[in-house]
Amino acid sequence: MQTPKSCARPSKNSTLLPLKQSARWQVAKELYQTGSNYVDILTTIIQLFQVLLEKEGQLGGPILTQEEIKTIFGSIPDIDVHTKIKEDLEDLMMNWTESKSIGDITLKYSKDLLKMYPPFVNFFEISKETITRCEKQKPRFHAFLKINQAKPERGRQSLAELLICPVQRLPSVALLLNDIKKHTAEENPDKITLERAIESLKEVMIHINEDKRKTEAQRQFFDVVYEVDGCPANLLSSHLSLVQRLESVALGDDLCDRGEQVTLFLFDDCLEIARKWHKVIGAFKSPHDHTRPPASLKHIVLMPLSQIKKVLDIRETEDCPKAFALVVWPPTELNNKLLSFQMTTEEPPKEDWLKILCWHVDNTIFKADAENLIYTADPDSVEVNTKDMDSTLSRASRARKKTSRKVTRAFSFSKTPKRALRASMSHSATEGRSPSSANESYIGSRLTSASSLAGIPSPSLVNLPSIFEKRSHTLSRSTTHLI
Repeated sequence: MQTPKSCARPSKNSTLLPLKQSARWQVAKELYQTGSNYVDILTTIIQLFQVLLEKEGQLGGPILTQEEIKTIFGSIPDIDVHTKIKEDLEDLMMNWTESKSIGDITLKYSKDLLKMYPPFVNFFEISKETITRCEKQKPRFHAFLKINQAKPERGRQSLAELLICPVQRLPSVALLLNDIKKHTAEENPDKITLERAIESLKEVMIHINEDKRKTEAQRQFFDVVYEVDGCPANLLSSHLSLVQRLESVALGDDLCDRGEQVTLFLFDDCLEIARKWHKVIGAFKSPHDHTRPPASLKHIVLMPLSQIKKVLDIRETEDCPKAFALVVWPPTELNNKLLSFQMTTEEPPKEDWLKILCWHVDNTIFKADAENLIYTADPDSVEVNTKDMDSTLSRASRARKKTSRKVTRAFSFSKTPKRALRASMSHSATEGRSPSSANESYIGSRLTSASSLAGIPSPSLVNLPSIFEKRSHTLSRSTTHLI
């Protein structure tokens, strides 16, 4: 816990008036006054809220857990540093001359500011959410906040309103230093020092924004993990960031039933494909003890972008709007597969989505020809259409398939293990025959089964003629032609 060193020191504000008040002095005085007020706010947060919540031996037990207190107050900016800044500004104002350097004070503490502010700003939203949640769930904490908010020394501001002050402090200081620089003569040595001080604050704010972007990306990533049931473990252990999310409908039946809602999550080097989850599963609790909603999506496949060989931009028609397809070559397949989708949202535009996807595919395979991945195809050529996607007959067909699968699974249970059943059948079939004749018969049946299966075309493999139009490109085996 931080304790202020000199927050009770009497203010000398009444003695800060020189005989002549310059514009530079006026802004410097505002910088000192806002800094002094800021130290008071930090003192209030610590003494009026944090210290009381951490106090041992509370009647009825702790109001908040240690984890909740740490989440709310753990990254509060160091009050001692700001107390020193306030004292330095106070001494400068007491001994004011136009040549006094204001910029030096900021530069003196710039490294401290860089250390303390990014963590606080980046986790401010989490702190605020924790306050809101605890206030709703814990009546004692709600009463505690109301009692302390009613105290007049802080102008009846809530804890959340007080905590936003550190977020606003650095931008406010940067604006005041800019204003002081405008009122500083060119020959004044502090002119250059102020420029350096302003640049140092900008660096801190750039660092804050970059950290905030990374933190937000991580939150989005974990939101995906929570939303998709059965998310692969290797996705959890990677250091990926979510690039784009796309809502779509499957136009083929390779991944799931045709017409099912499918969500595509584009990461740096892979594509997570998940379908809408129909099964109701129980909610679970996060580390902060609040219930998350159940997963709304079911994992289908996590596809490395290196498996995407071509991206088909399917021409827009009345019967087939906003459709595209991916030519992929999974390592377990002998031939390419065609995965087709129809976008169901206006954002992002199809052209932008395809460009982003191709750029990341190229970045994964270390090539710089993203445009050469995109080919144009007619809907009829790839047997893709969306005309009956929302028809009653189509929906009934999909429902029938799901019911059929459930019934098949329900009647597939048997008390006799499959291996034992096959062994008994094999034994009864070969009973009365010599071992050699039985063996020959078995081998012959296996060969017959294999040859008959070889003649049946796989529905998952699409035979596409040379339908792709892209300047002078021709799709052959070298360019991953679909066989």
